[in-house]
Amino acid sequence: MNWGFIVKEGLRGLGRNVTMTIALVITTALSLALVGAGILITQTTAATKDLYLDRVEVMVELDEEISATDTDCSSDACREVRDTLQKDDRVEQVTFRSREQSYERFVELFQDTEPDLVRETSPDALPAALHVRLKDPSDTTPIDAIADLPQVAVVTDQADTVRGAASTMDTFRNVTWLVAAAQGLAALFLIVNMVQLAAFNRREQIGIMRMVGASRWFTQAPFVLEAVVSVLMGAVLATLLVWGSQRWVVDPMLSQLYASQLIARIPDSAVWTVMPLVGLGAMVIGGIAAQVALRSYVRK
Repeated sequence: MNWGFIVKEGLRGLGRNVTMTIALVITTALSLALVGAGILITQTTAATKDLYLDRVEVMVELDEEISATDTDCSSDACREVRDTLQKDDRVEQVTFRSREQSYERFVELFQDTEPDLVRETSPDALPAALHVRLKDPSDTTPIDAIADLPQVAVVTDQADTVRGAASTMDTFRNVTWLVAAAQGLAALFLIVNMVQLAAFNRREQIGIMRMVGASRWFTQAPFVLEAVVSVLMGAVLATLLVWGSQRWVVDPMLSQLYASQLIARIPDSAVWTVMPLVGLGAMVIGGIAAQVALRSYVRK
């Protein structure tokens, strides 16, 4: 097979349809950038959940009688809750905080960021509580076993907040993928139109080549190459777009959240891993779409 001819004709075809090629490259770049962004958001969500779930606790607030009189969980009512939790193999750690310790922790956390709130909160406003760390934060069965005890006032599962934040990030991901799908569909239509137009303009040349014995694949290859090269250029542009957006927009905007470990940061290496794979998949799909579209012009 004369690969030099195929490459030359494919690149020449890009020059003949320069405006359509530019439109295809831009549309493909936007589509692949959105696909890549969706994958990176998914990775960020998973990493953020892992980051939080390693630290989240279930806070079991105890009633007023225990809060007012028990400073070390020595009362029968407090010990009943604590011992029930500690006997469960699914519980990693149980820590008791008295009312005074809870207030000291509250002041430590908020005295710099919410001084007015600290001043307005009296020391006896906070209850004594058991802070429970589960081996699997998604399995709250040990908490369910003590939730209905009369001395348990409120159960607060911090993992619920993490799941809510993850759900919000998943929504952004789904919207990104929806827009990416629309852009991808537009790119496929552009590929079909580009190769069909190119094949129509060169139908006489194709006919002569078939008459002298050229194979069907040989006559199709330059048009398929046009589509693949266009998608490749779009993939390169998409990779640079995603990398630049992360480096100069997303990272500076979220730097304080990264420093506070509120959101897990996805490294630059993730972009250079994800985007080439996305581009490779798009090139395969683009080549297949081009070959299918050519069947209307190269039948035999």
